[in-house]
Amino acid sequence: MHDLWSWIENKAFNPRTAKDKLTWLRCFHRFLPRLWKTYVFDWRAWNKPVDTNNSWCSDKDLRELRLHALDLKPLLDSKIGFSYSINKVDEAFSVRLFYSKSCFQIDYAEKYLYEFSNNPSPDIEVDEITKEDIEEVIEKRIYHPALHTHLKKEDGGDYYHHLRFGFATNNPFVILYQVAFQIIDYQNDRSAMRKNEISRLTEILHSNKDKPEISAGILFTTKPIHLKNIMI
Repeated sequence: MHDLWSWIENKAFNPRTAKDKLTWLRCFHRFLPRLWKTYVFDWRAWNKPVDTNNSWCSDKDLRELRLHALDLKPLLDSKIGFSYSINKVDEAFSVRLFYSKSCFQIDYAEKYLYEFSNNPSPDIEVDEITKEDIEEVIEKRIYHPALHTHLKKEDGGDYYHHLRFGFATNNPFVILYQVAFQIIDYQNDRSAMRKNEISRLTEILHSNKDKPEISAGILFTTKPIHLKNIMI
């Protein structure tokens, strides 16, 4: 199971060069409204990552340490969103998750001791990988990661217990996708939109399993199933 996830991560969530990383982020930004099936948030702040000398950011406010969330209030019942900053020079990044008036931030810096070791891309018999294998791993790593964080109320209760944000990795691209996945139709656990995204990602990974890597163009421009007839 761990070997198959390492294979998936290296194939789809591990852009190698600076150019590949920026392309991945640009495609990811443009994918979000299709993933969430909404066009009613402030798209101007997220139409592309901010490219600075030292980092890639979701918006300039994060660089200046001011909070900025995607405003989904016209569609959802409150603000939910996230922002990020990925350092180009040092292996470091920050991700902020917002819900209502609450916020928490995850930081990673390579110079400190890292508790989890990323597995190198394993030697896997590609011909033996089935869609069922891939879907099972995505369920266990993206939908319900073993180590995860819940959004809690002041009285100790959960806002939505099925929201599980997993940060047991030093790969910011995995974190960004996993957080975005959790926000899909976030009020409903086993919604059709969530199932459709798992199916979409499974199909992409399986149909491209013979390729050494999957480009961001393929990963994020393939339309989610529920929007296959909608042009944006």
